[in-house]
Amino acid sequence: MLPCVIGLLTYAPGPSIQAIDAMAKRRDVAGLTKLLAPLPEGIRNPFRVLKTGGAYEVGRFGWHAEELTAADGGARYVVIGTPLTSEDVGETVLKRVGNKLAYVPESDPMGTTVLGHRFDLKFDIPKKHAALRDDLTLKFAPGAPQAILFRMSSQYKVARIEDERGRPVTFRQASGVVSMRRGKGSYGTYRVIYGATVNLPSYAGSISSTEATLVNDYWYPMIARQPSPYQILIHSPKGWTAVAQGIKTLEHETGAELVTGYKMDLPVVYFSVDAAPFKTFSQTLNGRRYSAWSTRVSEVQLRAQTELYLPIFEFYAKSFCPPPYPMYGAVDSEHYGGGALEAYTYATYGGGLPTEDAHEPAHTWWGGLINNTYLGSFWNESFAVFCDGLYHREVAIGNQAERRLAFVSDGNAEPDYAQAAMNSSGADVGPVGSSLGYGKGAKVLQMMQQWMGTKWLIETMSTWVRTHPRGKPGDWADFERVVLSRSSNKAEMKGFLADWIHRPGFSDFDATAKWTGKGVDLKIHWHGPRFRMPLTVMLQSGARRSFSMVFLDGKNDTVHLPSGWKPELVSVDPWRQAVRVMEPNEAPMDLGLGLQALKKVVDPQHTDWLSSLGGTAEPLTDTTDPAGHFLVGSPESSPVMRTLCDRVGFKVTANRLTYDGTTIDLDHGSALAVVNLPGGKRCVIGLGKTRVAPNWGRARLVLTDDLGRFLRGVTEPKTKGRLTIRL
Repeated sequence: MLPCVIGLLTYAPGPSIQAIDAMAKRRDVAGLTKLLAPLPEGIRNPFRVLKTGGAYEVGRFGWHAEELTAADGGARYVVIGTPLTSEDVGETVLKRVGNKLAYVPESDPMGTTVLGHRFDLKFDIPKKHAALRDDLTLKFAPGAPQAILFRMSSQYKVARIEDERGRPVTFRQASGVVSMRRGKGSYGTYRVIYGATVNLPSYAGSISSTEATLVNDYWYPMIARQPSPYQILIHSPKGWTAVAQGIKTLEHETGAELVTGYKMDLPVVYFSVDAAPFKTFSQTLNGRRYSAWSTRVSEVQLRAQTELYLPIFEFYAKSFCPPPYPMYGAVDSEHYGGGALEAYTYATYGGGLPTEDAHEPAHTWWGGLINNTYLGSFWNESFAVFCDGLYHREVAIGNQAERRLAFVSDGNAEPDYAQAAMNSSGADVGPVGSSLGYGKGAKVLQMMQQWMGTKWLIETMSTWVRTHPRGKPGDWADFERVVLSRSSNKAEMKGFLADWIHRPGFSDFDATAKWTGKGVDLKIHWHGPRFRMPLTVMLQSGARRSFSMVFLDGKNDTVHLPSGWKPELVSVDPWRQAVRVMEPNEAPMDLGLGLQALKKVVDPQHTDWLSSLGGTAEPLTDTTDPAGHFLVGSPESSPVMRTLCDRVGFKVTANRLTYDGTTIDLDHGSALAVVNLPGGKRCVIGLGKTRVAPNWGRARLVLTDDLGRFLRGVTEPKTKGRLTIRL
């Protein structure tokens, strides 16, 4: 009887699927964790996502657990799933091992490589249904299991799978996870026929009478989020326009439908399709085709969007490497929500056309040419946010020195930065991962630019994107290897990377300063751990200012700043670049702050001026008190505006405004300024009209062109608040 007892102990049944499902529904992380087999080193608890809600509120539609037996009848799995949104996690696979559940990471490809997809997509608009066929080509390594797994979002259900000869292939599905029995060869193409009711607007895919989108949705089979190329035929209603990634290969009408083909040869992780009765504007500028699609904006706005993309792509192409395709565009989607999603040859925007957005185009390099799975970190969001700021600081439009000050990004630290290290903060850590990617990482790259210089950092980023293998996902470690290979002081750089990428946190310090007769001794007082970091310090006496960049090495807390004159004020981090704790009283006045809570008044003779800034307005009269107002008008027709323009140096003659040697046409440009008034009051003045709302960055005075782009500006350093010291 002893062998039977041993057998009963070894193969004792695990928890029932009903019990697991109940725990999943109530998000019982502690209860589910008790069922887990020991996790490999470095693997986080997979159930934490039930509490964190992923990076983008995954799980908002509830969690459920289903049993899944492998297609070859072998392994038994439990799948805990929910409808997914892109760049997030949620389909958790666990293998039954005795009475425990062994976690199967999504990053495990089970010896399978995705070589490509060939899709046929049909939208049934009245039923909100997408019918899909995918000829999925796979390569199998020696020893790959007979039954492999692929994943989609849970609403997509597989009807059947066929091999290359049309014979049925055994499969089973639980939630969005499919176990498929593969053939015996090293390669195989499998026709997966599946579909879904697609009705998750502002979250994932959505179909209505006015638009059909498979955007922000895992609508295609994925294995370990491997990048892959694809081709697609899209069947949409006649009179609509369909947009997908890559090059359009065909477009023709057949009966009541439009058939559109696209081919995407660049291996990528995230696939998008948009279809609607779009108005389209396209034009070729300097050899590249730029497009914009929308159902709700004018051709003037569509044209402006294409013109705005031209310098963005030329800047990135020159800085990093040429983009993979000779086109780019923007889709304005009514269903997407408030954000945007990159697609490497276009982007989908939910809040209207993006104007001078350099973020989504940057993903063509950081996410497209070098892929990100979002399972390890949000590194590519850091690079896209940083590149947006880099473009605005460095593009050769207007006065570049003034641009560089106006578009410095705030280094203000968020509490989330202390919750995880950037190099291990994938979507499963929840909103923290997003905060680190969109926030801290971009700010750390800006500090690296401040320390090492713009030219050095651009060349380092270019080296990475040019040498990284296409189709291989990247992460912070890959960038760090390139950084260290190009660093003259590897030890110092390695310490900087260790402090900012490999450990949680941010800097928090105060400072004191003492005049020595030959300069200023600045002493840093840390609140918490030290960080190796660059720091700019401004010395000021009256109108005289000097700026120095020092490097805090984590050991010496006192730095000497030589000076031939005694300053009245020492401002530490005057442009607020350091990733540190900041206080609201540090921020100098700028147009963004200046316009808050001001009432708009408009000169009746210029009611079309600055309409791009919106807001209801009252008439500007000769008796209007400027205090507390945003005044729009011309000094040639308003005595009030004449006085205020004189105060800031705006001179207007015959609809042309001159400031400090720069002249703009007020029919095709704008000027704005914060004006200080007696008694500590203020107002903002504005002149001109633009096709696109003015982009002033941090400036308190700005001149823009017709597309709202910065030409001239005045941006103030910090002269009060935390880390300012008066001697």
